[in-house]
Amino acid sequence: METIEYNGWFTLQWHITHRCNLRCTHCYQDDYTAFESADALFDVLGQYETLLRENRFKGFLNITGGEPLTHPELFRLLEEAKKRGVTTAVLTNGTLIGRVEAMRLKACGVDYVQVSLDGTEKTHDAIRGKGSFARAVSGIHALLAQNIFTDVSFTAQRENKDELPALARYCSDIGVDKLWFDRVVIPAAEDEKHLSLTKEEFKKLSRQAARLNRRRMVSCARALQFIPCKSKSVYRCTAGDRLLTVLADGSVMACRRLPLVFGNVRETELAAIYRDNPDLIRLRQTPLPEACGKCRYAASCAGGAKCVTYAKTGRYDLPDPDCPLL
Repeated sequence: METIEYNGWFTLQWHITHRCNLRCTHCYQDDYTAFESADALFDVLGQYETLLRENRFKGFLNITGGEPLTHPELFRLLEEAKKRGVTTAVLTNGTLIGRVEAMRLKACGVDYVQVSLDGTEKTHDAIRGKGSFARAVSGIHALLAQNIFTDVSFTAQRENKDELPALARYCSDIGVDKLWFDRVVIPAAEDEKHLSLTKEEFKKLSRQAARLNRRRMVSCARALQFIPCKSKSVYRCTAGDRLLTVLADGSVMACRRLPLVFGNVRETELAAIYRDNPDLIRLRQTPLPEACGKCRYAASCAGGAKCVTYAKTGRYDLPDPDCPLL
């Protein structure tokens, strides 16, 4: 049997539906389309397999939405991906997961499930809707009862920026496997509610997270968080290189938070878009920002998060504006 030398992992973040049972204040969805049928889902899964084969990548499929649990074919897709040897994870708001759904996710062999919590109950409900915190936590308990690795995602914004310590204690108490945080990303011209963190706010939050990380209560694995945390694991943005996103209307993006569309899988094969689209090639070949040239983290960090840079400056080839070293 031939031994394949892989070139590493390639992640596809796939929004199989834009439908959702919640209406969050920071949500960027403005339509509610979906890949309606199992055949449509399996077609995109096949396109992903072709991309993996052509480039000798191992596949990691993050299935999300909208809310993926609203899609009637979610479990069939997970089962099919398992048959084809593609590793899967589900990114969810957690509110539709009960004992039965958790058991089905376990049977489908998902690698992990990520649930979004945006603070303690009062704050989370203010952002995501009354009662959503209790339902999400119920979902977390159901997942943990099935021994599914469960992580919690905290999206830091102006409304909840002080909630991380309390949420970290809560997640630790209920046995969550991992808590991580990231910045909300909203283009400056569209941030009417001024939800985006300032550089100083992000710096303060990162220092807070570093203290919690030393107690193993928060993961500091995202862009620039490694600096106050003094982590040896330095985040590098792989958007367009080892990461692509497919939306429910078929649009292909490098990252959901970087609002640039490079094609559509309903019209062009995913592998061809990855291989041939000149704008996507230009993105993944973006050189190190000049201002980062002398930084000791330059080779591994490569300038921070392109999505944040684009949201705040309109360009992705500049240094992350929130970098505390600039």
